[in-house]
Amino acid sequence: MATAVGARHARGTWTWTLLALLAAAWSPGLRAQSPDAADASPPVTAPAARDNAAPTDVYLGNRRILTLRATNEFGADPAERARGIEARLVQQLHRGGPLTVTLQDMGDHVALLVDDQPLFRVLPGDVDREAAETPQKLARDAAQNLQVALQERREARDSEAMLLATGKALLATVVLLVALWVVAWLYRRMAGALRRFAERRSASMVPAWGQQVVASTTIAEMVVAPLKLLTWAIALLLLYQWAALVLVFYPYTRPWGETLDRNLLDALVTFGQAALRAVPGLLFVALIFVLTRFVVRLVRAFFEGVQAGRIEVGWIDDATARPTGRLITAVIWLFAFVAAYPYLPGSGSEAFKGIGVFVGLMLSIGASGVVNQAVSGLMLMYTKALRPGEFVQVGETEGTVTSVGFLTTRIETLRNVEVSIPNAVIAGNVTRNFSRLAPRGGVRVPTSVTIGYDTPWRQVQAMLQLAAERTQGLASEPAPRVLQTALQDFYVEYTLIVSVADPRQRPAVLNELHGHIQDVFNEHGVQIMSPNYEADPGEKKVVPPEQWYAAPASPAAAARSSAAVDDA
Repeated sequence: MATAVGARHARGTWTWTLLALLAAAWSPGLRAQSPDAADASPPVTAPAARDNAAPTDVYLGNRRILTLRATNEFGADPAERARGIEARLVQQLHRGGPLTVTLQDMGDHVALLVDDQPLFRVLPGDVDREAAETPQKLARDAAQNLQVALQERREARDSEAMLLATGKALLATVVLLVALWVVAWLYRRMAGALRRFAERRSASMVPAWGQQVVASTTIAEMVVAPLKLLTWAIALLLLYQWAALVLVFYPYTRPWGETLDRNLLDALVTFGQAALRAVPGLLFVALIFVLTRFVVRLVRAFFEGVQAGRIEVGWIDDATARPTGRLITAVIWLFAFVAAYPYLPGSGSEAFKGIGVFVGLMLSIGASGVVNQAVSGLMLMYTKALRPGEFVQVGETEGTVTSVGFLTTRIETLRNVEVSIPNAVIAGNVTRNFSRLAPRGGVRVPTSVTIGYDTPWRQVQAMLQLAAERTQGLASEPAPRVLQTALQDFYVEYTLIVSVADPRQRPAVLNELHGHIQDVFNEHGVQIMSPNYEADPGEKKVVPPEQWYAAPASPAAAARSSAAVDDA
């Protein structure tokens, strides 16, 4: 009996002790201090905190409430605390009520309550140290986000509010369709006007060599392409804004719509800030461009004056003035670009660096031939081997130099054909310049005949001198000379050297000289048997004067032919 009474007394003692502990656990003071204990069984000794646990976001619907980073004193890591908070939120929503969010500052941490019921605590370890947050600020932001999320959940259960949101979405869709129709109508009108304008002005917009390759319709499409890109950009912007607006109308998707709006606004703000930051640099680039252009104009005017003869300097002449001016102008623009490059927007970005590396690689691989030609051109210019207007022979090409460029030299031949020769080819070949020494007695031009030993050499010399005297276009000084350049087995080789006043008339002068040589030798009965003289024929091989104009030749026709050769 005593044992039963003792047992009942012991059970009663444990019952009152348990009730006292439960009452203490649900008292307001303790409840405010440890609301997180509801999602974990309180152990006798708290385990070590897991400081390396990953941060976890707490969501209600699609709206983020806050980010948990700390492990509480009961050993619950951020993920476990988040699951407990979300579970208690679901229970609170089932209970209903005004769903009012309040805060209770507990010193080192802050508790969040919904309808005076504890929900969770914001611990000191939850703050982001790099963002300079405090538990109080983090709790205020979380309370604001939670209040908005609770209102959205209540709105989502309101059929009248959802019907109104659907009506707004339909109205926004109608406005979008009308706006897209207006954009398409404006595009058609403006594109049609641009196409007609491009087709009318295609002759002036494209060079003559490209008009056969590019049709007028292709030109019109190229002109309309920027307008088409702008139209597509406007249409996509309207669609983006419509999607953000429609998502905001519905509570569940409202965070997504707000994110789209925020991203667009952030992009516009970032673009505006970048544009404002780039303004000083662009102004400096414009200043460099203006100053460089002014200096280039001065340099160009100076070298044009040297080329025209208005300015005389000792270190440059009229032939090298133009290439020197171009070279100095290129160097000035290169230095200007190097000075302005750091101030260009995006010059420090990886894209600009990649483009620079790509361009440098392409130049180093493909520009070796161009550099070789340019260096050869500079060598020709500054050694003054060729000048425009001079009569030269390069290899088998003979004619008048029309231009000496950095890459090629153009020569107009006697057949009225322009030949472009790479400068490297000219630098590697023998070049004969017939005009350089022409002012000092003309160009020495030789021509040879072979006459048998039975003709007195003094007579041959006199006949050759007579033929030279009859020839027009020869310089008076030095006088023509006749040399016996070889004594062959069957004949003597005589070389007549004359001086042509104008090197460009050398072929015409030689043509006339050869004709007079034949006439003089015929007049004096001396036959020209070269180059294959073997024996004297039965009678002399000469043409008497009465047969010089045998049909179909005539003196008038011979005069016209001579004049045509002179013009050539």
